[in-house]
Amino acid sequence: MKYLPLSKYKYFIKDKTNDLNAVENEYQSRLNGYTSQRTTLFPLLNYRDGTQTNKYPIFYLPLPEIQNLADQLRRNSKAIKNISITLPQIAINQFLNSLLLSEIFYTNEIEGVKTSRVEISTVIQENNQQIDGSDHVSKKRLGSTIKMYQRTQSGKKVEIYELQDFRKIYDSLLNGEIDKGRLPNGTIFRDKLPNNEILSIGDGIKTVHQPPTTEIAIQTALTALIEYMNNDETPSIYKALVTHFFFENTHPFLDSNGRMGRYLLSSYIANKFDRFTGFSVATAIHNNVQQYYKVFKDADKADNRADLTFFIQKLLEILVSQQEKTIDILSQSREKLNNAKQIIKQWVEEHHQLLKATALPDKLYCEILYLFAQSEFFTNQQSLGIKDNDIIKILKKSSQRYPMTKTRLAIKELEELGAIKIVSKRPKQHIIQILIEQK
Repeated sequence: MKYLPLSKYKYFIKDKTNDLNAVENEYQSRLNGYTSQRTTLFPLLNYRDGTQTNKYPIFYLPLPEIQNLADQLRRNSKAIKNISITLPQIAINQFLNSLLLSEIFYTNEIEGVKTSRVEISTVIQENNQQIDGSDHVSKKRLGSTIKMYQRTQSGKKVEIYELQDFRKIYDSLLNGEIDKGRLPNGTIFRDKLPNNEILSIGDGIKTVHQPPTTEIAIQTALTALIEYMNNDETPSIYKALVTHFFFENTHPFLDSNGRMGRYLLSSYIANKFDRFTGFSVATAIHNNVQQYYKVFKDADKADNRADLTFFIQKLLEILVSQQEKTIDILSQSREKLNNAKQIIKQWVEEHHQLLKATALPDKLYCEILYLFAQSEFFTNQQSLGIKDNDIIKILKKSSQRYPMTKTRLAIKELEELGAIKIVSKRPKQHIIQILIEQK
């Protein structure tokens, strides 16, 4: 018999008169098997009649299918890194910013929070600014949220050693995003609600899960989670997915637990594998949101006794699938950029006489157009594209140290000759036109 959820296993038992003992025996066999990975985490699980239990520890079996997926995730991560090291830095930055834009947009959409891509791209660029040499955080909505992701992108690890660390991350990540009435009502997390209200997770019609009701219960659960998170005996990807489930199951805050949980998962994967995979978590979940909710709901069933085998398998499938899309996009964009070099060089040579009046070197025009090309092929939102001032600053700091006035003049000439087109005046931004057939 193939490996089945315990809630379905009983339907395949031949001797129906002994099905309760058979299910119990099967559970004990799984939990105590040689390959079983048993944790010290006890989630709150739901029975069909509405009662709950936390007597079952989370466990999973690293079945061959799961090990193959984990291996594939590692191989894909390596392939992504290998492609990225062949790309110019501006292309990498543009692509990571595009991934970040999608990640913020989709993590909010999953939560039912409406945002626009233009709004997000504006904040990303404002946060990238250096003001007086210090790390800048936009005052606009989502400024703090996006900065948290950007710090992860820069290599900062998320470290959680005590309960207060969860709250610090929550406050920074969601600064200005939570209504005052939905802020935590306990000392660190949420506590009992007034008027005997019960926090329920569902779609407004049907309750899917009721998390722990008191802050004491939440603190007990998350204390165990901290110990598990900082234990290096469990392989990274399995630990990340178990942590994700348990955090969501505990639901320590009144609002935005999903955004917090996805941020933690994204940051951990970015640190342990690569930034491109880490910054695609919410996008991957959004693209498979019904499967994600179903496997979460199944894992919450008390009849399955905290067996996370299927939860881990499905999330690995979702992440690996998104990685493969990233590899395809990066590979295709790299090929287009490589082809663009020759097209740019040929265009500049053909227009040499028209450009010669300014006595600027052909190489300057080529470098400007190449920067626009990187933005064109590695950005998924025009408003996120490279700005004229960015190009001016980059070339001033390059080995040639092009004067700012000359770069501005060259950009103006390229616009007059139709090589680039202006799409924004404040801030000034152009897009490349001579590569339209390559898009």
